[in-house]
Amino acid sequence: MGAGFTKDNKNENIGALFQAINEEKFKLAARNNSRSEPVDCINYFGSTPLIETCRCNQTSCRKSSSVEKDRANFVRFLIDNNCVVSSYDIYGWTALMYAEKNGHENIADILEKRERMIY
Repeated sequence: MGAGFTKDNKNENIGALFQAINEEKFKLAARNNSRSEPVDCINYFGSTPLIETCRCNQTSCRKSSSVEKDRANFVRFLIDNNCVVSSYDIYGWTALMYAEKNGHENIADILEKRERMIY
């Protein structure tokens, strides 16, 4: 679900970032993101890295504690780098909505606390 790979370096970097997220390689995603792309880049679904990280549901992703810990750490990384928490994808969903729907309670808590700080 990444942006796809083209000859354009920016699109390749964005594609690699979203591919790492979809493969639940959050440490790699953080390295890719910190080197090249803004934390609010988007894929063709209008998903930011934060939204994409929260979109994974229980049937399509592993729920091991280490993967979930890395997922939460990546969310904190994005927030620490000033991502926009309230962004919507093309379906009108935010990262918080996906986190709540998909059972990522710890991430939902992180996002709710961040939103309270903003407002």
